[in-house]
Amino acid sequence: MSYKNPSTGHDDILKYWVGYEGAMRYVSGKVLTEEGFIDGHVGFEDGIVMEVAEGDIAGSEASGIVLPTLVNAHTHIADYLVPVDLSLSLEELVAPPDGLKHRMLHLVSEEELKKAFQAARSIMLRRGCSRFVDFREGGGKGAMALKKQRGWPKPFVMGRPLALRFDPEEVEAVLQHADGIGISSISDWDYGELSDLARFVHDKGRPFAIHASERVREDIDKVLDLRPSFVVHMTMARESDLEACAEQRVPIVSCPRSNCFFGGTSPLAKMLRAGATVALGTDNAMFTLPDMLAEMESAARLLRQQGVMDVSPVLSMANENGKKLLRERATIAMEPGEPCDFMVMRSHGGDPTTDLVLRGSSADPLMVCLGREEWRGGA
Repeated sequence: MSYKNPSTGHDDILKYWVGYEGAMRYVSGKVLTEEGFIDGHVGFEDGIVMEVAEGDIAGSEASGIVLPTLVNAHTHIADYLVPVDLSLSLEELVAPPDGLKHRMLHLVSEEELKKAFQAARSIMLRRGCSRFVDFREGGGKGAMALKKQRGWPKPFVMGRPLALRFDPEEVEAVLQHADGIGISSISDWDYGELSDLARFVHDKGRPFAIHASERVREDIDKVLDLRPSFVVHMTMARESDLEACAEQRVPIVSCPRSNCFFGGTSPLAKMLRAGATVALGTDNAMFTLPDMLAEMESAARLLRQQGVMDVSPVLSMANENGKKLLRERATIAMEPGEPCDFMVMRSHGGDPTTDLVLRGSSADPLMVCLGREEWRGGA
C-alpha cells in the first residue's frame, strides 16, 4: 500500500510493506562492516539479518550502498510549525521562557502539534533516520504528546520542566513519559536549582543533558559538575573545554547547520582532536529540516575546511555515536541475528563514504528496513 506523507496527505515516493514471511531476501552492493565497506550482500528473513557476506546475489531487491540507519542526536521537532522570523537573534527565537518558539508552542492545539510531529518524522524516515533525541518542551504533557507517537523513527524524549526551577513533583511527572531530562543551558537557570534537578534525575537513573556554550562560552566546570550524559553544541567552547569533555567521557552533539544559521561555526575538528565522542543533530525544525543526510554533508565539508582530510568520522557521528546517547549497543555495522536496521542508498559510482557524506541527497534512499517494516523510495 502507499505511504502517505502526513504533511500533505498525498502518496509519497516511499512504499510500505509488512510481511514476506519465511523467505530469505537480499540487498547488495557496498556493504558497511566493522572492517569497512565490502562488495557484498545482506540476507534477511522475517525482520532478522541472517548473513552479511562478500559477493553479489542475483535477484537482490535493492542494490547500492548498504549501511545501518542514522540517529538524529538532537532535535526540537515541534518547532516545525513555528514560522521563523529572520530578524530575530538566537536568544529571541529559542531562549526560554519568552523566545518566539515558546510563545508559539504555548498557543498551538494538540492536533497542530501532532501534525508537526508527523511531518518532521516523515522527513527523517525518508532520509534513513530510525531514531531521534528530542528536547521536548511543555512539561509532562509535552513529553507525553511525543512519546505516544507510534511508528518510525522512534523518539528518545528528553523532557523539560515548564518553569526554570526545580520542582520534584513536576520532574517526576515529566519522567513518567520522558526517557530523560534535557535543559536549555546554565545561563538560563539558577545554578543551585539546576544542580538539584540534575541530582534528582541521576538518582532516578535517567539521562540528564544540557545545551552548552551555544551563544556564549559557559563555565565548563559548572556544566560538567552536573554530570551530564551529553552536552549539545559547544560552539563557543575553548579547546580546553572540549578536552575536559573528552577526559570525563561526556559526548558532544554538534549541529553544524543550525550553528551556521546564527553565524557560529561548530569546532568539529577540535572536538575530534580532543578525543571527544561527537554525534550529529539537526536542532530546531523551524529553520533546519531534520535531514541527517544534509547534516552529514555539512559536517564533512566543515571538517575539510578545518583541515581534516578524512571525512569517514562523519559516519560514526551519524550512527554509532548517536546510539551511545540512546544507551543502545553502539555499532556501525549490521550483524547476523540482529533485527533489520539498515538502509540502501543509491551509489553515485565513487568511494561509498564520499558518496554518502558529500553526495548523498534526499532522493538517494532506495530502501529503509526496520524489523519487518520497510519503506521504498527512489525513481
